[in-house]
Amino acid sequence: MQAEEYHDSIRPGLITMLPRLKRFADLLVGERREGTALLGRALNYMLAEEHRYQRGTALDRWAFAEIYRLWLNELRGHADPMGQAKADDASFAFLFRNEEGEELDAFTTGFLRNLPPQQRLTLLLVYGERFDHIDAGRVLDVPSETIGARLVRISASLADRLSVRGEAPASATIETLYPEGPPS
Repeated sequence: MQAEEYHDSIRPGLITMLPRLKRFADLLVGERREGTALLGRALNYMLAEEHRYQRGTALDRWAFAEIYRLWLNELRGHADPMGQAKADDASFAFLFRNEEGEELDAFTTGFLRNLPPQQRLTLLLVYGERFDHIDAGRVLDVPSETIGARLVRISASLADRLSVRGEAPASATIETLYPEGPPS
């Protein structure tokens, strides 16, 4: 989605992407209320600074990156930055309800909740938003190789947890989370 499709304003494009941006902000902070507040601050910033958006850049990639940068800047002011991304189990599980209101099983929710925020975001961007490794890396300000390495670590961690339980391979569980799989 390019901002040029919306003439000289990014506002209509951001409005179209609100559900996606909201989900991303919620996962950054680990709960809906704080995610809404972060998204509000980020949208105000993006609209006030829309001249920073470079025409020709994918608007969704730019917006996700701006939300992520704001979150990182806000974390720098906390004594325990990674502790800020934790929420209670019920609040976190609520982030993963599907359109029918069904939640993921407790094992999957627990696994995702215990992932470091960067790994959770990598999963969301690659499998949920269908960004390729390069674009996901641009959003998270890391090389595409780091995105690939995170996905390998996530899969290995999931495989370890599943083998302890004697369950299905990790790829089957990841495909359940995001049935369309990663972008081709």
